[in-house]
Amino acid sequence: MRFSTFLAFALLSCTGLSAQDASGPWTLERAVDYAFDNNLQVRRLDNTTEIVELQRRQAKNARLPTLDGSTNVGLQLGRTIDPTTNTFLQQTIGFQNYRLQGNVLLYNGGRIKNGLVQAELDLAAAKTDALVTRNNIGLQVANSYLTIVLVQEQLSNARAQLDLVENQLSNTEKLINAGAVASAQRFDLVAQVAANQRTIVELENQVVLGKLSLQILLELDPDDDFDIATPELNPTEEQLFQEYDLQEVMTSARNTQPTIRAAELRQKSAEMELDLAKGGMRPTVSLFGNLNTNYSSVSKDFQNPDDSNLEVVQGPDLPVVINGEPGTIAQFSQSGLIFPNLSYVDQLDRNFGQSVGAVLNVPIYNRGTNKLNVQLAEVQRLNAGLDIEQARNQLRNDVQLALADLRAARQSYRASEVSFEASEAAFENTDRLFRAGATNSLDVVTATNRLDQARTELTRSKFQLIFNRQVIEFYLGRGLTLD
Repeated sequence: MRFSTFLAFALLSCTGLSAQDASGPWTLERAVDYAFDNNLQVRRLDNTTEIVELQRRQAKNARLPTLDGSTNVGLQLGRTIDPTTNTFLQQTIGFQNYRLQGNVLLYNGGRIKNGLVQAELDLAAAKTDALVTRNNIGLQVANSYLTIVLVQEQLSNARAQLDLVENQLSNTEKLINAGAVASAQRFDLVAQVAANQRTIVELENQVVLGKLSLQILLELDPDDDFDIATPELNPTEEQLFQEYDLQEVMTSARNTQPTIRAAELRQKSAEMELDLAKGGMRPTVSLFGNLNTNYSSVSKDFQNPDDSNLEVVQGPDLPVVINGEPGTIAQFSQSGLIFPNLSYVDQLDRNFGQSVGAVLNVPIYNRGTNKLNVQLAEVQRLNAGLDIEQARNQLRNDVQLALADLRAARQSYRASEVSFEASEAAFENTDRLFRAGATNSLDVVTATNRLDQARTELTRSKFQLIFNRQVIEFYLGRGLTLD
């Protein structure tokens, strides 16, 4: 990761930037906080984390028993069994059943326990991923913010340079009016004024575009008034040229970077996934219990018959032989005995039943699914280990590159200082000669351009050196002081 990216994140914790009121200029701290609350990517990751949290709660609740209730109601048509006589009849019977069943899982190969552990790891990884995303958004906001600061600094230099050239042009015109120099001496200075004015317009446009980019990143309306507060970036020479130990920076970075932490959590989750896959090969044991009852529209109350219309009629005697002796048996028939329908509530009460039991389920053959799941989980575990190595290697490369960039930035800054001092001395000498009439305006313009280029390069190299230094401070986990 390049220095500007890491610096941007480092500046997020800068305590030297005081918060402004809602109507004032936007500080870096305020802009980052606002992005954390409103940026769509951050909000999406927050929702993803909430989903993982709900999944963790599901895994936790898997240890609890289940309880289900059901009922069904319908009609039996055509040839059906009469539930009161157990005979087939051509009739229509209405029915309704109620069922309440509970289940407690006692053992399922450790999948509940491992599933909960995995859910906890996934939640921690999701939170870490969300932190990485928030950091990345903060990086983008800070980079955009600091780009505006740099361009504004360049704009300030350009305006100072324009004032200088305009003063030279004013002095030259006075000399021309006095007859001290030729009128042609003003042409190069006029052209330089126009060039500086063009530079200022371009830089002003870059500031406007930079602010627009930052507004879009913050999900703000581009038509709203928007301005940023310019921080004071004046570190001392001692701070800019402080030496850093590679091993110290590496050790600190390994302990603070969320990407490595996320990869380690993913590896542990993959290990739990392997245990879960192995659990699919083990038996499961559960307890169950249920309550049930039913109702039928043809059910009769045999305990309370209605005999108010009962008639018993004696029929003809039937001849029989008992122990070799002839005799007769009286034959009787009855009618009018009615069995009333059993009420709905009474049926539910009389048909109420309960049952309890245990279930043992032993996986024998399921087309090799469990074995393949174990193999797949093992490959995923190996990949998770490679992800950690890749994250560590990337971090090591980033730290080494950041230190190399810091060394290069220091050399560039020193060279820019020497160049600026030489250009400034050359300009002052040329300006002095021009005022004395010993040189022409072209030499003055050339010296002015060189001074302007040297000042611009010095400003850029100073910002870059500050940026690179803050990268290392970020890796070390230190608070920032930009005095």
